[in-house]
This record gives sequence, structure tokens and C-alpha cells, in this order.
Amino acid sequence: MGIKESIEATCPDCRGPLSVTRNETLVEFRCLVGHTYSAKGLLAAHSDAQEKALWQAVVSLKESANIVDAVADQVAPELLAKLRLQVKKKLAEAAALEDILENLEAFEL
Repeated sequence: MGIKESIEATCPDCRGPLSVTRNETLVEFRCLVGHTYSAKGLLAAHSDAQEKALWQAVVSLKESANIVDAVADQVAPELLAKLRLQVKKKLAEAAALEDILENLEAFEL
């Protein structure tokens, strides 16, 4: 059995806390669920998780327009005008995230 210590990071798959186990020949990163990574595997999975999270944010921001359209007949006109301005801002934020995603660099080993 190796030496086990905590790491201030979460599992890229389930977001559970990670621990690191070291012995003479092996270093493993493992979460409570049992997802296990080598150093290279953890870096790759973390890069994938970053990209997925940013794309989820883009989709969520873009959905704002659809949601405002869906509730448009349920709100007062002055509130609808305010919501439409907020949608414009959210769509601009989504575009900014898409720009970030175009240049997002994955960890490489």
C-alpha cells in the first residue's frame, strides 16, 4: 500500500474529491467513486472537462433567448423589453466564450 494524500482538485468525470496514492513505482489519482488516472490521463481528462463546461455555459447562455420567447406572453411588456436586453448581453457572453473555446489549449505531455 502506498502513501495516500489529498489533492485540491476534483475528478473530471464525477467532480468528487481526488486523492493521490504514491508508492515506489506508481502514482495514481483516484476519486471516491473509483475513477483512476495516471498523471497524463488526469491532465487529458481535466482538459476535456474544461472544454465541456465551457460548451455547457455557451448552450445555457444561448438558451436564454428561447426561454424569454417561451415566457413572452406571460410577462408585462416593460419586463419583456428588459429581458430582451438581458438576452442580448447573454448572447454576447456566449460569443465571448466561443472565442475562448477557439483558443483553448489542452494540456499536452
